[in-house]
Amino acid sequence: MTLWEMKAKHNARIDGLNESLSAAVAGRLSEMGFNPGQHIVCLRRSPMQGPLVVQLGDCVYSLERDVANQITLSQAG
Repeated sequence: MTLWEMKAKHNARIDGLNESLSAAVAGRLSEMGFNPGQHIVCLRRSPMQGPLVVQLGDCVYSLERDVANQITLSQAG
């Protein structure tokens, strides 16, 4: 499952980032904490394919579809 496919109010763990991401984007996501094993919560899905609002630790981020589709997840355990 990708982050974009995650439903609002659900949580999961990050598996990793797609290798097709540019090094700059992957590096920035890693700096923000989007690393394997991290717990993530989908706070809100914007209407009309708008940005996804997620919580990662104490931070809240808004991600566009093209980026969220590159973050793979597994069910939180």
